[in-house]
Amino acid sequence: MAEVLTLQPTPGVLPTARGDHLSVTSSTQALVWPDVWPPADVIVFAPATFNSVNSWALGLTHHFVVGVAAEGIGKGIPIVAMPCVNAAYVQHHQFEESVAKLRAMGVTVLYGDGGFVPNRPGTGKPADYPWHRALDAAAALAGA
Repeated sequence: MAEVLTLQPTPGVLPTARGDHLSVTSSTQALVWPDVWPPADVIVFAPATFNSVNSWALGLTHHFVVGVAAEGIGKGIPIVAMPCVNAAYVQHHQFEESVAKLRAMGVTVLYGDGGFVPNRPGTGKPADYPWHRALDAAAALAGA
């Protein structure tokens, strides 16, 4: 339940900078919005960038897709994540910590052997991204 404050112009109460007066009323209401997305059997977050992996693990949901993935953890939806980062990025200690945090939260992170293996900077080939690994893992989690 959230407390909703309503401000209404009312003569004689709480003067404003313009000289108007406001009355303040308070009530407790349930703020509920229906979920517009159909329920997911599994979420695939791929290719997940260095920024997205770190933001997600830290709970920073300033991008919609990261918010969906973060909420998926809370909803208990199985999640497969497969990064797409170069070998220079993964030298930053936060990346390994983020992968470990996501795995500890139940996310299947396909990184390293059996998943995405980082390339040297500038040598990536988008056509070689191993989509089949992410899709196979998602099918297995969804029970297909």
